[in-house]
Amino acid sequence: MSMVDDPLRALRELNPEARSMPEGNLGLVFLPAQTFEVAGQRQTADLLLCPAELGGYQTRLFFDRPFPQRAANWTVHTLLGRSWHTFSWNGVQANQPLEQILLAHLAVLR
Repeated sequence: MSMVDDPLRALRELNPEARSMPEGNLGLVFLPAQTFEVAGQRQTADLLLCPAELGGYQTRLFFDRPFPQRAANWTVHTLLGRSWHTFSWNGVQANQPLEQILLAHLAVLR
């Protein structure tokens, strides 16, 4: 696969360590030590992006811990043998580039 065909290429501009981590039929993307804003404060956390339908959500973004000051209805899920936290947020469509999916989920926390 060439760099042009690499779906993670643009995502790696946001996080050079981004890598595919498949689980079952899910093409998860692990983003270690990703920086982002929560209520105007810079945070760093491990993230797990699910760019496909899961549990009735078009896409999901999982965090290594919750940030309840900004998003509601946090739940815990086990993926890749680890506990991950996510909030109730739907409508981020899977038919866009991975970095756009990530940024759309993170925008809720700003």
